[in-house]
Amino acid sequence: MSISFRVTAIAALLAGTSLAVDAAPRNATESRITAISVAGSQPVGTYNGVRYSRTFGTVTGIVDPSEDVVGLAGVKKNAQRQFEYTTEFEIIAPAAGQPANEVIFIDSENRGNAVMLNLINEAGMQGPPMAARFREGLGNGFLQRHATSYARVQWQVKISKDVPETAQGIGLVIMRDFARALGGHTTAPSGYAPAIYQKMILGGKSQSSWFVNSFIAEGFNVEPITGKGIFQGALSVDGIGHWMALNKYAARNNETQHPYIKPDAAPLTRTEMLSRPASDPIFIDTAAYTDFYRLRAGLTSAATTTAKYRRYDIPGPHSQQRPPVTKETFEDCNNGQMVPLNPIFMSPYIRAQVLGLEKAMGVKAAQTGPSLPPSAPFELGPAPTSLANFNPLKGADVKVPRVDANNMPLGGVRFPDAEYPLGKPLPVSLAPVITTSIDNTCGNRGAWQPFTAVELNAKYGSKEKYIALYRTGIQKLVGQGFLLAEDEKAMLDYASYLWDHAENYLVADKQAAR
Repeated sequence: MSISFRVTAIAALLAGTSLAVDAAPRNATESRITAISVAGSQPVGTYNGVRYSRTFGTVTGIVDPSEDVVGLAGVKKNAQRQFEYTTEFEIIAPAAGQPANEVIFIDSENRGNAVMLNLINEAGMQGPPMAARFREGLGNGFLQRHATSYARVQWQVKISKDVPETAQGIGLVIMRDFARALGGHTTAPSGYAPAIYQKMILGGKSQSSWFVNSFIAEGFNVEPITGKGIFQGALSVDGIGHWMALNKYAARNNETQHPYIKPDAAPLTRTEMLSRPASDPIFIDTAAYTDFYRLRAGLTSAATTTAKYRRYDIPGPHSQQRPPVTKETFEDCNNGQMVPLNPIFMSPYIRAQVLGLEKAMGVKAAQTGPSLPPSAPFELGPAPTSLANFNPLKGADVKVPRVDANNMPLGGVRFPDAEYPLGKPLPVSLAPVITTSIDNTCGNRGAWQPFTAVELNAKYGSKEKYIALYRTGIQKLVGQGFLLAEDEKAMLDYASYLWDHAENYLVADKQAAR
């Protein structure tokens, strides 16, 4: 990119206009991963006859002074005027000598954790790559059973040790260049040489989904040399157009850089985020029911379906939590009062989205799987008048879903849990429903009013009849592409558990509450 074009582009951003730079890709930048150092590895299981291992360590790289990173000019550089960094990574892939995968899923991390691996594989892992130790089997092994490798790299200030407070957009460059190395766009770095992938997906949930949105909206999915896309697919769970205040959008909105959203800023529309047709990925935007009350998801909900875009509104909460819950869950929420929490689980639906996305990307191993269904937004209506459990935006008409007699949202992806409920999601979001800091996340959870055993039997006749209805609901969604047949048994087992504990499973753990 020429100096004059860069100045024009920055001016356009400051003026509030969108940018599309496919027609003028940057000149070859010196930014790249220069070395990969392995600290350790471990076997993590065999899937469909293929042995997998986890490799972890650090990547070292350089950031060229020409990069569109706010604050880059003011940070310390080497003799070549390049910023140097080292950050942690991990890759879970077929072991040496095993058949290689075509596709890799890169997790954008949420507060330094493997959030998407936990969501998709239900792996239950915490901590950074160098400290985490994964159990063999990787939860349900979903990604590996479907010939998909997994990786993550640290990008967040105070988690990635070299990302400076004043130039947090360096994290966007780290993610881009880590993916470029895995995609074979740059020369092989010294040290460990990972496999090269033809297809790549970038995924995130909640805070990390806003990183995904910013990565694409700010043009970092553009390969600097070719101008083509680096990631062919993106999965933004609870993303709903929000941008992270760590680079150009922070500067444009006079916001101090920090790895979270600006509390009083409007989200990006689909066309603002996806403004580069030649490089934009196939993008899936998933919104939870609580997102309409805390994160103003109604501002971006639309029935638009294109070759590169889907929007799915789902009736579960943003923060999914299998019961029972503990006293600690309410330390800063709901005035400390413990209440049943919405138990609806989204993970099976996200797994179907992953395979549908891979099929749309042309991944060979996914071609016998489901296609992505059309967008499925909720039916929207006026916001509540009370602000006790709703977060408005000044000057904006923030709508929320219309509901049925059980307070389940109308439209969207009709989970069996919404068609055949075991309770009512009231209030939808737990107070305080605010976004003032990275720690104020109570509104991601929803309260729940469970039906009693008497009410359940009056409504459904018996547990056996309820499970039969639930199975019918699953099979309907499998036919539509929203679920995978392989998830039916686990979903039925969970529905059975919730029925059996209808009057006590949602109440906070009494032992922990003493």
